[in-house]
Amino acid sequence: MSLSMIWATDWLWPFVLATMALVAVFTGALVWSAGADRAAFGQTSARVSAQISNQKPSGSTWRVWLLTLAVPLAAMALYAALGNPRGLNPRERQPVPDEAVETMVSKLAVRLKAEPHNANGWLMLARSYQVLQRYDESAAAWEHAQPLAWDDVEAMTEWTEARVLSQQYRFDRRSQELLARAMSLDASHPGVLMLRALSALDRGDTAVATKLLTQLRGLYPEGSADAQALDGALAQLAAGQDPRVQAPRVQDSRAGAVDAPPTPKAAASAAAVTNKK
Repeated sequence: MSLSMIWATDWLWPFVLATMALVAVFTGALVWSAGADRAAFGQTSARVSAQISNQKPSGSTWRVWLLTLAVPLAAMALYAALGNPRGLNPRERQPVPDEAVETMVSKLAVRLKAEPHNANGWLMLARSYQVLQRYDESAAAWEHAQPLAWDDVEAMTEWTEARVLSQQYRFDRRSQELLARAMSLDASHPGVLMLRALSALDRGDTAVATKLLTQLRGLYPEGSADAQALDGALAQLAAGQDPRVQAPRVQDSRAGAVDAPPTPKAAASAAAVTNKK
């Protein structure tokens, strides 16, 4: 990094000045403490006051203050030349790569092989796989998390969703069992309504699917991302198209706008957390 680049960096110099101020305060405290110690050895307070008021800064004192200013500047210049000062700039920091997330999830999966009864761990793994859109593995992990999910309507919608997506939107026997359980907990839950609409589409009953999506649409305010996604799905149904083919763009509270299929979590503003690759 050249000197001109260092001067042009708008975030570096406030950091340097703050560092210099801290070092200066610390050094000043040391100088004051050293002067107080000398005064304690055989000098009266009156003589010390007179000497301090009339004394000019000694050469050693000036050298201390010179070092106080020079050391931080030299250190920052050296780091700017040889180190990676971009890491100090929040605007230059890079997000954690997807590979790191995959690695953490893989480690969790390996650990759970030795802990097959760790329901909390399996629940975390199932949701992690779902975020990564690895639906087959997510559905399998949900089976291990059943003790925690079976009485939780939110978890049951996620589990059913993972199962359905692993079957390319088809409701096999296990998917129907999971949906029936979710309906027994809360048939009017937004996620359950969406699953019921998808089930209706799977068996070719567009009239029931339209009715359920219309009911679901009434749960969201005008102009919201979910309302817009459902309006698009209803328009496609009215035009004789399958809304499962074209994934609407919905707003997810944890990751911003993402492309996601019209799943239960899409209807509840949590359909997907990562962009499709």
